[in-house]
Amino acid sequence: PRMAMMMSTAAVCAHTLCAPRASTTSSGATGFKSVVRGTSVSLQVSARPVAQRALSMQVVAANKMSRPNLTDESMAQFKTSANDSGSSSLQIALLTKRIESLTAHLIINKKDYACQRGLKMLLGQRSRLSKYLKKRDMELYTKTVTGLGLRQKAESKSKY
Repeated sequence: PRMAMMMSTAAVCAHTLCAPRASTTSSGATGFKSVVRGTSVSLQVSARPVAQRALSMQVVAANKMSRPNLTDESMAQFKTSANDSGSSSLQIALLTKRIESLTAHLIINKKDYACQRGLKMLLGQRSRLSKYLKKRDMELYTKTVTGLGLRQKAESKSKY
């Protein structure tokens, strides 16, 4: 009885505007179009493979400076050698570039709280690296801080 009722409903809908029609896309995939209030609505999103849907949903960053490049001439002064990719001074410089780009982003998008959290984490990481570099090599620390235009923290007195 249920199948007969569905078939009679499909027969009634076949003569009205609510009948789904098969269609093909440019890629050759078959999808369906349904007519709602006289306008056809494509349901191709569900007909596409998952990999294609994932590619179409990717967001491309407008500003590529979120990850600065090591080959920039501005980074050359912080490298200790030609193949340097991880010295403290270079890491501080790279973090500073990322912090600058996130700060510019947050000026426009004030309520981007996830970005605010990421920025605070980067600031903490840069602070820890600066402390380490200051303990290890004071001369390199002052060179790095002046080269980046950062403020040097004043010596804090211990409570004890």
